[in-house]
Amino acid sequence: METARTLPHSRSRLWNASFLLLCLSMIDAIFTDLGLRQGLIEEFNPVMRSIYEMNIPIFYLIKFCLPLALLFLVTKITHRLYLQFLLLSALLLYIMVVVYHICWIVMAALPLS
Repeated sequence: METARTLPHSRSRLWNASFLLLCLSMIDAIFTDLGLRQGLIEEFNPVMRSIYEMNIPIFYLIKFCLPLALLFLVTKITHRLYLQFLLLSALLLYIMVVVYHICWIVMAALPLS
């Protein structure tokens, strides 16, 4: 049976959630890039659409740096409830976006009859 000492520390759970957020953000960037290049989707976010149209590597850099900024906040903010809310909100948003991407990939792969 696990004791309180062997349970994961809340700080490490925040790090794990932040890493998951970074992974989801990069999956979103890759799927968005592929969908835009193939003409299968449009970028809904007008700011990211403008950035993508100006410079694709900057688009990837921003998609990488924003979760890193939140990861940095994990190390600096001591008010955990606020931080947990931010991370949970971002994770839920990215999970919905990745599911959306998977749906359009499946729809694009299905032959039209």
